[in-house]
Amino acid sequence: MIKYAKAVLILLLMAVICCGGASAGTVENLNVTYQLGGTYINAEAVASANDGGFFLGMANSSGAVLLKTDAAGKEIWRTALPGDDVRSLATLDDGGAVLTTVVRTVDGSEETGYTFDGDTNLVRVDKSGSILWQERLPGIGSGDIAVSDNVIHFAGWFWESNTGFTQSYLLSTGAPGNDQIRLGNETASMIPLAMLLEDDGTLVLTGGTTSYLTEESAYAWIAKVKNGVVQSQSIIRTGSTDPMYGAGACGYAIARAHDGGYLVVGSNPPFGVTWAGGLGWAAHVRSDLSNSWVNELPGCYVPYAVVQFGDGYLIAGMDGYDDPVWLTLSVGGAITDREKISQSGKRSMYNDVASISDGSAALVGWVMMDSSAEGILITLSATGTPTVAPTTSTGAEGAGLWIAGAAVVILILAGAVYFLVIRKPESEPAKKKSAKKGGKKN
Repeated sequence: MIKYAKAVLILLLMAVICCGGASAGTVENLNVTYQLGGTYINAEAVASANDGGFFLGMANSSGAVLLKTDAAGKEIWRTALPGDDVRSLATLDDGGAVLTTVVRTVDGSEETGYTFDGDTNLVRVDKSGSILWQERLPGIGSGDIAVSDNVIHFAGWFWESNTGFTQSYLLSTGAPGNDQIRLGNETASMIPLAMLLEDDGTLVLTGGTTSYLTEESAYAWIAKVKNGVVQSQSIIRTGSTDPMYGAGACGYAIARAHDGGYLVVGSNPPFGVTWAGGLGWAAHVRSDLSNSWVNELPGCYVPYAVVQFGDGYLIAGMDGYDDPVWLTLSVGGAITDREKISQSGKRSMYNDVASISDGSAALVGWVMMDSSAEGILITLSATGTPTVAPTTSTGAEGAGLWIAGAAVVILILAGAVYFLVIRKPESEPAKKKSAKKGGKKN
């Protein structure tokens, strides 16, 4: 009886190991592409909708577009927006969304260098996609937005003077809610590229020191602003250890850290030139804005977005020219996983990432399909549990692991039933009798 019990215990241990292997790692659950017409399609921003679907800020050769999808990524409606590209996007409690689009002007050439200029549009849509109002902000570059109660917090800069600022607008009308708050000083501007809003109304911002393509960002910074006053600020990173990429540094995205601090990701070029190459890095900043650690991200030129993901963080961006990359970090900054499922071997990139739940997230970008670029939406799970049913063969890997694990469990349980119920262990007298019979035969 003891040996059968040991066998069953071994089988059950195998089941635990197999099931654990099936659920470990990052699993792709959803992979959907979008074609809006034309040869250039790019999904530039994503936000999780209140009904389980997604808002996708996209662009094509005709301009900016907002898509609403269901949880499986199927399009429900689309709305044409003013502007060329979608810069930032936030979901509202009423089921609608608020976003910024940019009208970008590019001057110059490869010989003389390029310069950017343009305007920003602040746009609010309802849950059916109708535009409720739009606010034109001439000569303004768009960093990020955050919403609380009836206030839209906007962070941007003046292209002409290269000066960063924050500004509040009313959610109901878009009219300015208060005066501008200037960032930086006469010798070093602070260009805000990303922002999050704390529960007490504090804005936490990160960025660089220039929006000019012909200059290097002197350093990446983080700052807290509350009630129109800069509370504190500090420098995260001032340069690179690799001379190939220059000495600049610029904060590109920010997320709350698991311990109450902040996780900032960035690269060394200034805003707008990261497609040319860079050196990605991640930094943990304590709640008092002091640095805990800064780690470089091998194989990631530009980290465009970051969110909490399971017990760590998920970063989305690109690796080199038109090479997509997502990677996961532990709370200590170690790379624990990187893209191995999605667009391997195809020209593409990821522009944004949004949390779906504690253990899953949605990424958007573009991918070259045949001869044209298409927008792409994928969802990833940190636990191996699909958030939605896989819709493509690339998403079937996670489901296949679970099916295999379930099959192993069924087989092992069947074996246990056979040993313990169907094939009952012989009693000692029966064993002796059997042995005697065997001895006579021999």
